[in-house]
Amino acid sequence: MSSQRGNVKKGAPKHQNSFAFKHNPKSKKTEHILGLPIHGLCPHCHDQIVWRKKYRKYRPLTQPGNCTECRQKTVTAAYHTLCQPCAKAKGVCAKCCKADELVLSEKQLADQRKEDEKEFEESLDGMKERERRKVLREKKKQEEEEKAAAKAARRLALGLDPIDPNDDDDLDDMSDYLSD
Repeated sequence: MSSQRGNVKKGAPKHQNSFAFKHNPKSKKTEHILGLPIHGLCPHCHDQIVWRKKYRKYRPLTQPGNCTECRQKTVTAAYHTLCQPCAKAKGVCAKCCKADELVLSEKQLADQRKEDEKEFEESLDGMKERERRKVLREKKKQEEEEKAAAKAARRLALGLDPIDPNDDDDLDDMSDYLSD
């Protein structure tokens, strides 16, 4: 059989990992790497960087790299090809240079939430008491539905059966059991 590249079929894995990879919790390097912000990337590239950080494959830059747009040594984030000003000016991902929707960083998300909350509070100030209570009830109901949906998604991701609060089949089965 030839050992030419692409001509060899791979067999089954030799072993199955019994536990998932875990970072050394006391490592200063790990703490530094996990603390580095991820911003200016498309969802695909963002997921790649998150994976690298999770499995300790991320190697931070020791010296700035060259930007492919302005040809200056201004790239400070690892795995990026554009500096932040050039990526922002072109409206593209700083890693793959594609004009997809960019993922917001944690800081940008927090700022956006604060602005939304401030606008909501200002809109409440101009309302009558009855309208204000109605809006607050609707907001509380919406938040509870979002929490339930997130919990169901987490259970589904873990391989568990999602709990549907609107499913009355279990209650009907129990009442049938009790009536017999």
